[in-house]
Formats: sequence, C-alpha cells, structure tokens
Amino acid sequence: MTRQRNPGVAGEFTVSRTFTFSASHELRELPPGHKCRRNHGHNYTVTAVAHVCDGGTGDLAALGSYLDATFEHQLINERIPFHPTCELLARHLAEWFTANIDSAVLASIVVSETPATAAHCDGATLEVTISKTFVSAYGEVTVLLEADDLDEAGFITDFGDLSPFAACLRDPAATERLCGAGPAIVVHLARWFGGSIEPKIRARLRSLRMVSGSTTSSWERGDVA
Repeated sequence: MTRQRNPGVAGEFTVSRTFTFSASHELRELPPGHKCRRNHGHNYTVTAVAHVCDGGTGDLAALGSYLDATFEHQLINERIPFHPTCELLARHLAEWFTANIDSAVLASIVVSETPATAAHCDGATLEVTISKTFVSAYGEVTVLLEADDLDEAGFITDFGDLSPFAACLRDPAATERLCGAGPAIVVHLARWFGGSIEPKIRARLRSLRMVSGSTTSSWERGDVA
C-alpha cells in the first residue's frame, strides 16, 4: 500500500493498494470458435486508488477480503450476474467499493488480466477505459482507449483490431523514421493511430505514453498535434 499527501489540501492524502487473485471465466458472448469462449484462467491484479480525509485511515483491506471470498479460484461466471469481462468487472468493483468502504473516496479501480491489458474505471463517473501496452524497438508504448459506452457484454476486449499498430511498432522502416523525432515521437504515433486505426475500431485514443530508458513521453487527446 502506498500513501501520498495531496498538496494544498489540509489533512487529505491518496492511498493506493494492489490485490491479486486467480480465477477463470468464460466469455460466452464472443463468436463461436473464439478461444476465450472456453473456460480459461488469469492471475488478476486489482489496484484501487482512493482519497482519504477527515481523519480517515484509508484502510482498503475490505476490498481484498471481498476479492478473496468472491473470486479466488472460482469460475467468475458463477459469482456475478453479468458477462465477466475485465471492463465490467472493473465497474462492478468500483460500485462495490463505493457502497462498502466509507473510509475513503474511490478515485479509480484498475483490473488487469495480463501485464499488457487493463481496464480502468473512474471512481466518480464510472467511465471505463482500456489500456494496452506494446513493446517496440524504441520503448514500451501504452495506449488508453475509450468507447462510447459499455453494452451488456462489455467491450469483450475485442472492440477492434490493433495488430496493425503493433506491426507498425515492429517495422524497421517506421522505427528509423520515428526515432529521430525524440520525445515528440508520441505525437507522430498518436497521429498515425488516429488516422489508420481509429476509423476501423469501436474506440478512440484517449492517451498514448512511451517509456524509453529513463525518458517517459506522453500525449493526451486535446493536446496540440
């Protein structure tokens, strides 16, 4: 668990705690033949970030107890009344946190099924976004994607084909062109994603971050490109 004082707000701090559990699920809303329709398991990671004030302790242990009792080594389909995608699970946990933990105000819940993909749920708005991380020759690139809404099946993590973006990041010719851009490489990547990927998927790029050695560069939608 980590704590960080909020500057300028007397007596308020932010607390972050990460929990893990192992469970299986079946994404039965996926097309027949899709491998994720079958029973398969993940080592889930859940990170909660919350604001604490007015003398609160910021104890988030109740969330860990709920995860252990409800999901640990269980078939998630049998434990919840909705399609068990990472996105809908993140929203469910955000709603559970708000209803059951009164020692802190939820800022966000992040649920990861794999190191490369995570669902983020905003504690105030319950808006869900998805992050996906790619390895490239010039650093680790993470995109944060938003969609208009969640349907009853969630995004099912298959809201679109991102393989052309992954291929671009592996392309030696593209690498040579982009490496000369320095930190502004994130702007070029965001432009390429917006022009080549967004029109073909059911999501929009919210932000893009690249970590290369000791340098982190980021682009946010609304930035001047």
